[in-house]
Formats: sequence, structure tokens, C-alpha cells
Amino acid sequence: MPIYEFSCKKCNTNFETFVVSHKGISSVECPKCGSKEVHKVVSAFNCGCSSGSSISVGGSSGCGTGSTRFG
Repeated sequence: MPIYEFSCKKCNTNFETFVVSHKGISSVECPKCGSKEVHKVVSAFNCGCSSGSSISVGGSSGCGTGSTRFG
């Protein structure tokens, strides 16, 4: 089950929730006010790697400076 980030249009609360399927997104409610007027927001993600790896993609988890690097 993926975790999605949402923002409530009514009370401007940002929250995360598990969604069982893409169809389940339409049934998401704001945990603060109960409104169904929510929209999915773009989530940032972080990619980690172990030391000695020569491939890193984004993030700031110790894999360089956050830039994409291959090789």
C-alpha cells in the first residue's frame, strides 16, 4: 500500500495516508476537519545507497551532494 501526501482545500492541512488502490484516493478525508476536498501533492523522496556504490540518484542521504551521478 503506497503512502500519499494530500492537502486539504478547506483547512489547508497537509497529511499523509495509506491508499489501497488508485480508486481509493477519491475516498480520502482530511483527518483534521473531515472534508473530502483534498488533493494529492507531489511528494519528495530520498534515495539512499551504501558506501562504495558508484550510482546515486538525488536525495541527500550521504550519496554525494544531491546531484545525479552515474559511473
